[in-house]
Amino acid sequence: MREMFSSRTDWDVHPSAHFSLLQGKRSNGEQVIDLTESNPTRCGITSPAPLFETESLQRSLVYEPDPKGLVAARQTIAAWYNKQHRPVEPEQIVLTASTSEAYSFLLRLLCNVDEAVATPKPSYPLFEYLCRLHDVACRHYGLAYDGEWYIDIGSLEETLTRGAKALILVHPNNPTGSYVKSDERKRILKLAASHGTVLIVDEVFHSFPFGNDTRRAGSFAGTPDILTFTVNGLSKLVALPQMKLAWTVVSGPREEVKAALGRLEIISDTYLSVGTPVQQALGSILEQQGVRSSRVLERVRGNYAELQRIVAGDSPITVFRCEGGWNAILRLPATRSDEAWALRLLQSENVLAHPGHLFDCEIGSCVVLSLLTEPQLFSEGVHRMRSATMV
Repeated sequence: MREMFSSRTDWDVHPSAHFSLLQGKRSNGEQVIDLTESNPTRCGITSPAPLFETESLQRSLVYEPDPKGLVAARQTIAAWYNKQHRPVEPEQIVLTASTSEAYSFLLRLLCNVDEAVATPKPSYPLFEYLCRLHDVACRHYGLAYDGEWYIDIGSLEETLTRGAKALILVHPNNPTGSYVKSDERKRILKLAASHGTVLIVDEVFHSFPFGNDTRRAGSFAGTPDILTFTVNGLSKLVALPQMKLAWTVVSGPREEVKAALGRLEIISDTYLSVGTPVQQALGSILEQQGVRSSRVLERVRGNYAELQRIVAGDSPITVFRCEGGWNAILRLPATRSDEAWALRLLQSENVLAHPGHLFDCEIGSCVVLSLLTEPQLFSEGVHRMRSATMV
């Protein structure tokens, strides 16, 4: 009998023991401290002002689609980059409904069936799903840790030598929170150029550093010497995942940029997925970016400091150095695997944490926590984790 569904969606959809335990506890009415919550709209981070004005909603009643996004919206984004001294023009920008959709467009633009892209490890599991949906292979390069995370250039060179149409950088990485450093950037650009590899740089957490670091590379938007696609969006930048607006900045050699934009325009025109109201309101939304980002940054910095305080001293928990973003990685005692620790914490402490293997973290007994959780709950959850590991 002919198979009904495509092989690209042949995932194991059976719930894990961890998820089944969580669902059981919630069904029983147990209160679980969720240290994985990454949705800012459920973490008590409120909007400082109305996002939509009546005028912008009225303008949205007229549907005049532009494949790359409304010019006014792209002008707003270009101005935002220019304030950061990044040379970006509106014509270099393509709007999408999400960064996931931006990746989808870029995979269609760059890769034929069975070609590959280079992705970091550890990292967010999204890449594996997107690549498989587009019949593209993921080839991992490693991030290493020696007191701080860094890109393993040897691993990256080996991955590119095996053939990769694009190199995906996450700046800063999720979940390690490590930014690309300026010296790494130079080596990466040289290496990518020598292999004819383009860059896709995910900067959704770029506006959330935990401190100043002169070594840190700035935004890749406007990179002149290699074809570069820089993605960002409202989901993280202003903590509004429900607004469904993201963008890609295309930069590099003039002729390559022109060719890429021409093809992306046709891909975008096929879907026209971005809603008009959010584009019309983008100016007002980005005016609040400083206030909204600062509220999130205050939350994640505060929780990271509280995490370090709680596990200091004789605790067997190690907190990996994090430079920014919304997550933190903890190493627990090697007496259990990461999956076993996640089950133990949920079963006996009612604390939900991600096992590290979900992020392809190969350092044993690691869990990943969201730093967005409301401070009182976060502190209580980490205290319970500390107690559980002291037994």
